[in-house]
Amino acid sequence: MAAAVAAVVLSGDGLGGVGGTPMTEVVVTLKAPPLSRFGRSLQSASHAAYLKQIEAAQAVLTQRIETSLPGSSVRWHYRLVADGLAVVLPKSETAKLADLPGVAEVWPNVTYHSLASADNVQQIGAEELWGADLSTAGEGVKIGIIDDGLDAAQPYFNPAGFDYPPGYPKGQMQYTTPKVIVERAFPPAGDTYKYADVPFDPAQSYHATHVAGIAAGDNGTNAKGTIISGVAPKAYLGNYKVLTVPTPGFGLDGNSAEIAAGIEAAVADGMNVINLSIGEPEVSPSRDLVIAAIDGAAAAGVVPVVAAGNDFDTFGYGSVNSPGSAPGAITVAAADSSDVIADFSSAGPTPVSLLMKPDVTGPGVDILSSLPPSQGLWGLLSGTSMSTPAVSGGAALLKQQHPDWTVAEVKSALEQTGDPVGAASGAETPALREGGGLIDLPRADNPLLFAEPANLSFGELAPGATASADVALSDAGGGAGTWTVTTDVQEGTGAVTVAPQVTVPGTLTVAVTAAAATQDETGFIVLTNGTNVRRIPFWFATSAPKLGTEPAIALTKPGVYRGTTIGGKSLISSYRYPTGGSPRYLGPERVYRVHVNGTAANAGVVVLSGNAIPHATFDGNENHVAGYTGLPFDFNPYRALYGEPRKIAAVVLPDAGWYDFVFDTLRKGGPFTFRYWVNDHTPPTLKLKSLKGAIVVSATDAGSGVDPVSISAKLDGKVAHVLYSATAHTVTIPAAEGRHSLVLSVADYEETKNMEDVPAILPNTATLRTTVRVR
Repeated sequence: MAAAVAAVVLSGDGLGGVGGTPMTEVVVTLKAPPLSRFGRSLQSASHAAYLKQIEAAQAVLTQRIETSLPGSSVRWHYRLVADGLAVVLPKSETAKLADLPGVAEVWPNVTYHSLASADNVQQIGAEELWGADLSTAGEGVKIGIIDDGLDAAQPYFNPAGFDYPPGYPKGQMQYTTPKVIVERAFPPAGDTYKYADVPFDPAQSYHATHVAGIAAGDNGTNAKGTIISGVAPKAYLGNYKVLTVPTPGFGLDGNSAEIAAGIEAAVADGMNVINLSIGEPEVSPSRDLVIAAIDGAAAAGVVPVVAAGNDFDTFGYGSVNSPGSAPGAITVAAADSSDVIADFSSAGPTPVSLLMKPDVTGPGVDILSSLPPSQGLWGLLSGTSMSTPAVSGGAALLKQQHPDWTVAEVKSALEQTGDPVGAASGAETPALREGGGLIDLPRADNPLLFAEPANLSFGELAPGATASADVALSDAGGGAGTWTVTTDVQEGTGAVTVAPQVTVPGTLTVAVTAAAATQDETGFIVLTNGTNVRRIPFWFATSAPKLGTEPAIALTKPGVYRGTTIGGKSLISSYRYPTGGSPRYLGPERVYRVHVNGTAANAGVVVLSGNAIPHATFDGNENHVAGYTGLPFDFNPYRALYGEPRKIAAVVLPDAGWYDFVFDTLRKGGPFTFRYWVNDHTPPTLKLKSLKGAIVVSATDAGSGVDPVSISAKLDGKVAHVLYSATAHTVTIPAAEGRHSLVLSVADYEETKNMEDVPAILPNTATLRTTVRVR
């Protein structure tokens, strides 16, 4: 870890403290690495000694935190997948926390939600691995479902024939069964919701029950007349309810601290595979604790399987979500029962980190599986949420057959042996959508060779630039000898060069040369030995950005500015990644450049007048938008305008560095005004101003400014008409004389870009609840 940094983390702002003090929850890590960084055997004497060192250092830091910061407390300890603590403290004390001796880094507390199919078991060949008596159908393997809480009483998880393995049950044992052997819930501090701290919410949990059934539902279960089975029906399940907070329209959500705690517990509990059918748009991985925890789990020998996301039909390439962007995860796309890629299934590269993802594809369209009684017990759902547990079950089958395989070897076995996935045109879909292809479990059970890495990403290359990478090939059993090497370039015109043959074990060098113009280059390195074919997906992009040649105007402080695109250059017509969802910009643009430090929660611009449309990009590169929030859309899923075009662009949880705010035009240039803000984490201030003939409320915001579109009011329980004055900074609600109850909500422009990454829900929205008498 880096030396201590002063970082203000804005999260959990809905927590209430003693005496009404606003509380927040953050995660701090220490400088020493977690236990998982030293290999898979976590029970050795050397590991035990190092664990004591971690615990001792954390104990010292815990005492220092709770002594130095009155009102603070440590909630979760991370030792295996991270070396850190979740701290609940007064919001006003967050800056002091980062300065305490022993604190190496402070992590934002990102919020995630669930990503919500035709015999998927046969589609991937799972039955061929089971054995006649199901003795190799996942027996003894443990799959942790990290989600919104599964219903252990659902018939698909009938414990008959199962016995607790030694050392189990664990967690809230009153809820466990010999099938669901661990039950845990991870509510955030201060959560008063009645089902927050139980491992299944009878009112809102449903997603995990469906997911768990796909992974490990009992074989031969009758689902309303259809006999179904999970992929690994003899596997045990662990239930880790990390999504616990009810939300308007999105079911149960959970924050980074709780999700990382669930991952930590799953590793400590001895899970062999963990399934995360959850996701959020990617932010900088260096500021995403869940990414670090997943990679830590992989280092500890636990196979993490994660959904790619469901955004392709809206955002195209560059739409893989976090934590599917974790390098150590097996990231899963979705196909239908005809082996055609699902139109929603997110595609690589990862938009911020530019990695080759997804890794593999699983069945994910109209999957029949279990649901809680409140949802009718059985149902069809679609999404990468459904394809992910099919792969988790497959990984469990492989782990039973090959307990000594590493996480990287399981990943390689699945990725190198996949079957081609079709596109709507009938051709094979690009590797950026399918990864290595639809998993083929009989072939993965005998992969012949392992490739490390299992896929190749060269990132963005300038026209004509070259790059190379080595792939270590090892014998997985029966794969030693000479393999023929060819290339299958699906998209792009750049050169991909390999030697015509490679000897296993050995090293394969892949060299690439970028094309002349901006384009994706993707396909496979194909290894052939007789009738055996193994494939290594690759991706790189030729990137010829024009933004760097544009003169840029420096923005050094927040405020309102006037600009014009008249006289600006007209070099940029499109932005990526993502590649979808935007029109062609044929008019002139104007560029403003800012430097954001590594502690800011956000920075952004909003166009207040004129026809300019903003985008936020990495320094000088329109081919690398700074995450979803860099696009001019409303990305707050809790608002009615979610997904609608808005002239607002921002970076959320950015790394330190230079960013560009580009004001572009569809055709005609002209003058415009805009507001620039940085690190806005405060909602508007609302104060009653007048009650003469109407209710007048002062509404001010010194950060990104009051968003008029966000204003809503209820007068005496009914939706009321509101009038907003941007010059007077007031909201007027017409009302007759007399006594009235008022509920007024006002948000700022940053709220439009809060895609749940800076909790609590709607953190930049202020609500005034009062009773007034109009004169």
